[in-house]
Amino acid sequence: MDSDRGREADGVERSSIPRRGAPLELRRGRAKAERLVADMGGTAALPRKNGELVFEAPWESQAFGMAIALYERGHYDWEEFRGRLISEIGDWERSEEDEREVWDYYRRWLASFEALVKDRGLLSEQEIEERTSEFVSGARDADHHH
Repeated sequence: MDSDRGREADGVERSSIPRRGAPLELRRGRAKAERLVADMGGTAALPRKNGELVFEAPWESQAFGMAIALYERGHYDWEEFRGRLISEIGDWERSEEDEREVWDYYRRWLASFEALVKDRGLLSEQEIEERTSEFVSGARDADHHH
């Protein structure tokens, strides 16, 4: 896959909802996910530029995609995830300014997602750490050709 595909001239990755030619089921699933994301307002609203979702690094879009995929497979209710995300953002906002890390929406997203996955028993802390290590090292990409 071309590494620049899905990126604009400014280097920011854009969302890609399947268009004409994609299987109907895939288009419907993506449309439903887009509606869920569009309904996330307030502090939970995803970063956008000109109405399009913005991902500054590949891991951000991967974390986004994993959360959507597990929701679509019925592993949790979207409102449960959304509530956790709002809580995670609130925790960051309430933390001491000199002790908090730099604001990063997708770090809050990932923390919420990981907590939900652990609480649901989908993955253990160790499994999350192992998979994260595989993604960071590129080993996971080497094993999964699409």
